[in-house]
Amino acid sequence: MLGASTASAGIGLRVRRWILTMAVGLTAGVVSGCPLELERDVSCGDGWWDPEFEECDPRDTSHLNACRAKGWDKDAVCDPVTCELRATEEDCARCGDGVASHTEECDGQDLRGTTCSAGVGLPTCKSDCTLDHTNCPPVCGDDVVSGVEECEPTASCAVDDDCPLGTVCYQAFGQCVAVGENFAPNLACGAYNNKAIGVDKPYTSGTIDRCTSECFFGRNDCGFCGDGVLDPEYKDLVFPSGELTEFPSEKCDGQQVADQQLLINYCAPLCPSDSPINGDVEVLCDFECNAGCSGFAPPDDIAPGPDAFGCCLAKGSPCPKFDTEGVPDFPCCSWLENPNWLAEEKCVIQQTGAIPVVFVCP
Repeated sequence: MLGASTASAGIGLRVRRWILTMAVGLTAGVVSGCPLELERDVSCGDGWWDPEFEECDPRDTSHLNACRAKGWDKDAVCDPVTCELRATEEDCARCGDGVASHTEECDGQDLRGTTCSAGVGLPTCKSDCTLDHTNCPPVCGDDVVSGVEECEPTASCAVDDDCPLGTVCYQAFGQCVAVGENFAPNLACGAYNNKAIGVDKPYTSGTIDRCTSECFFGRNDCGFCGDGVLDPEYKDLVFPSGELTEFPSEKCDGQQVADQQLLINYCAPLCPSDSPINGDVEVLCDFECNAGCSGFAPPDDIAPGPDAFGCCLAKGSPCPKFDTEGVPDFPCCSWLENPNWLAEEKCVIQQTGAIPVVFVCP
């Protein structure tokens, strides 16, 4: 037992001597002008927040509510290198936290006091914290594309930053246009609807004109040519006034022809005959409508001859099989569409009941 007591006393003595030595050394350091300081790059991140040298410590949680204390629903961040607290408005702002801050136009129900320009209703906030005026009553001339409006004639621009929210600069016009599913880089008419005729019929040709005073793009060059349907006269909006203007009916579209006599006149110089043509004969040929369906496009080359243009005899014309006087040596148009009829050069009796009977093209 005595030996144990002696050993314990020896250890205690050594500990006391060590403590005394450290105290003397620290005191000497202060006296000699070498103050004891903690290096920030050593202490930052050690889990102990030292307010004298650090704004926060990334491993200490006491800084997390710094953003919430200012109204934002987000954890604050402590810089892991400098131990500086990141809790400014820019640091704390988060789209979706319900607080419109920093560069956000809105956030949830927080619209920053924005109302519809008509003074009635409120815009909505999109998921990217930008305002959506789609449901606002449209006010043409307020520089806000809303409701059924497509553009604002007073919203001129050079770059996108010149345009109101929700629009981009269409530099070809120098005007701000709505961006979204109705926006096309070349403003093709096909991306828009006819505002006048009241039917859901898409355009098939043309490009939109400048914004009218009614906040709709002018349909001056838009049309339905190319859909294979003969369209009658219709009204449409035009630039600059936005007034309804009547557009003429189509003369042809695809393989449809409004007036067969126009086609006969078109084919006459392309399908010449060596002798005068019988008055009952109608000669047709291949054709293409022009870009506006207002007539037939001129052929690329008229030199090759009748075969190159598909010259044929219309339904009801005297059948060429019987060498009738004044009937040019062209096949029936129906034969070209029916190879079996062409093989047998099929003809039918004209339904007049007259004697003698006349065979005509089916």
